[in-house]
Amino acid sequence: MRSLNLNRTNATDLSPLKKLFVKGLPVRWDGSSYLGQEGVFVKDCPLIHPSPEVVKQGLEAVLNYFREIEAQGVDRLLEAKVLIIGEGRAGKTSLLRRLYRPSEPLPTEDETTRGINIHRQGFPLDNERIFRLNVWDFGGQQIYHATHQFFLTKNSLYILVDDTAKDHKSATDEGFKYWLEVIELLSNRSPVLIFQNEKGGRSKTIDEAGIKGRFPNVKEVHRGNLQQRGSTAELYKAIEYFVQRLPHIGEQVPAKWVDIRAAIEEEARHHPYISQQDYFDLYGRYLDFDQTKALHLSRYLHDLGVFLHFQDDPLLRRTVILQNLWATEAVFRILDDETVKANFGQFALADCERIWATSEYRNMHLELLALMEKFELCYPLVAARAHEVNTWLAPQLLSPTMPPGLNNWAAPGDLVLSYRYGFLPKGLISRLMVRMHHFVKRPNMAWTTGVLFERNATEVLVQIPPHGSEIVLRARGPEHKALLSVIASDLDTLNASFSGLEERIEIRIPCICSKCIASTSPEMFEYKRLLKRKEDGKLNIECLESYEEVNVLTLLDGFKPEHLPIWAEKQPDSRRLTSELTKSNRVKDKTIKIFLASSEELREDRDAFDLYFRQRNDRLLEQGIYLKIVRWENFLDAMSSTRLQDEYNREVHNCDIFVSLFMTKTGKFTEEEFDVAHHTFRQNGKPHIYTYFKEASVQITKINRDALQSLWKFQDKLKALGHFQTEYKNTEHLKQLFRDQLEELLNERLI
Repeated sequence: MRSLNLNRTNATDLSPLKKLFVKGLPVRWDGSSYLGQEGVFVKDCPLIHPSPEVVKQGLEAVLNYFREIEAQGVDRLLEAKVLIIGEGRAGKTSLLRRLYRPSEPLPTEDETTRGINIHRQGFPLDNERIFRLNVWDFGGQQIYHATHQFFLTKNSLYILVDDTAKDHKSATDEGFKYWLEVIELLSNRSPVLIFQNEKGGRSKTIDEAGIKGRFPNVKEVHRGNLQQRGSTAELYKAIEYFVQRLPHIGEQVPAKWVDIRAAIEEEARHHPYISQQDYFDLYGRYLDFDQTKALHLSRYLHDLGVFLHFQDDPLLRRTVILQNLWATEAVFRILDDETVKANFGQFALADCERIWATSEYRNMHLELLALMEKFELCYPLVAARAHEVNTWLAPQLLSPTMPPGLNNWAAPGDLVLSYRYGFLPKGLISRLMVRMHHFVKRPNMAWTTGVLFERNATEVLVQIPPHGSEIVLRARGPEHKALLSVIASDLDTLNASFSGLEERIEIRIPCICSKCIASTSPEMFEYKRLLKRKEDGKLNIECLESYEEVNVLTLLDGFKPEHLPIWAEKQPDSRRLTSELTKSNRVKDKTIKIFLASSEELREDRDAFDLYFRQRNDRLLEQGIYLKIVRWENFLDAMSSTRLQDEYNREVHNCDIFVSLFMTKTGKFTEEEFDVAHHTFRQNGKPHIYTYFKEASVQITKINRDALQSLWKFQDKLKALGHFQTEYKNTEHLKQLFRDQLEELLNERLI
């Protein structure tokens, strides 16, 4: 057997197929067997042995899971996440205290939850084991809505707090509609309990049957006046009942994993984070240390939400964040800071040092910034003036008002694309702006519901119109089709990150009849309908505004660029509209190998360079390009029968781009690597060589004369070779310089 399609079946246990996995047959969470792929396909199955979190890591993780089971026996993680959500001042924190902190006074009207509060609670089971609850109390203010998708998880129990003083009564009223649709979208219809907070003893009748009819995951409605003790007794019992029936409860895991999980929880009582090495040491106290197995377990616990460990990020992988509250508090300190808000989301390193001055954050500023970038909450601004470098922007704090320069921006002849949403998640524009910030040349041309993207003389305005539930893209300029394709493709990717959202989006494109072509508000046709007419051979469609017949192929081809520049070319897996319109213009995948060399004194700059350009791979992959960063650390674990430097030199010989960083010294091996790169360039025309010298302020008494002389000698050597060196002020300046040079190489097709 080479293919077995179990997608969306009730399969829970894969152990009968273990022999197939041992023989190398992959297990696949994504994909469909009818596409001719080999493997066991288990997408959306309610797996418990092993869990989806293990399966999504791939075949090796599944095999490791079964090997660990055989060696250790099985146990079960009895743990669940409870999320208390609702509008601001609905009484969420009061509910948390009544449920689990009854000795504490209820918050005053002036107290509001900033970000998220997390409370850990346990209750005994009949078998005397303890069931762990992780109770999350969410701030309900608008500023926090954009972060919901990172924390509203599957396999959780939700409690929606309804303020009976508000007039929300049905499934279509905002107090219920927004929150229940968010849960439906982000949590795969996890169970919901509604609690009506009867403030001041005021009751309210809601359309319970209608709400449950529209949202079947709403299980029960409870009510009570939180000013009275005992008002949450029935809800308390319901929580214990429903968390024990969540799909993942009872998942079998290797027995020692439960012990390691308990040790991590104990460690988290004392430390908000530990190093990756500390985690390895903890793992080694329970099992014979194997780094691959330890990382498999780390990824599993990360996916479960036990801790945060981003293994694929060169900076963040060094740290295991044990306390989610520590991380979220740091993020919300930035978003809640009055100075940052007054600057409409712009903040500098000096702000970070002020906001994160307390001891628990003092040495973690770079990691916290990387975490915010990972969550697509901010991005670094690169400006022409040096003093503005090292500034970040959190787009959700921008002004809610469209910049005056964009009023009446729409013009006849613009290329227009519309996305109509059955439900529009909060924060999509902010995230799109973060992801595509290299096209945001003027941040003052952005606001909370719109942004102007620019590339040379081409512009794309993306905005949510006042009526909401729609995102409109409007492009003009010499490369308007290409830039629109790039922005639309990334919006498609964002939409796809919400399970089930794509089915609730209607893409529409404008009519091009004689009346509509001269209008800023043309008649719009549904894209799927046009494709259906094309398939059925009905190649004309009537404009409802002018009654003219319009050619369907001309409508569809109106978005297809005649030639895509390399910066806009797409991979074969580009999504939805862009994949249809640009499939004849795609390029094959190309790996660009960049050798990064520097002395140890510039390790932080090397890390920042590495991190930034690895992050850019997400976008470059859409162009069929992958950047592979090679640095000497990659070789440390390798056994070699030759001098290790010879291994480096071979990589230099085979790379496409050679980048070297210098400050107060050259370093014997860095200069040797440069010589190899230069010799190879003279023979083969590659690698392209870039040398960057950091402007350093060093105390005279600490200068190493020999090192400095070697640096001067090397600079003289570069001058004699006719090689142009570049100076940089800091890591942001370095990233800007190389990004511009890389873009020039790509546009000129020199690599």
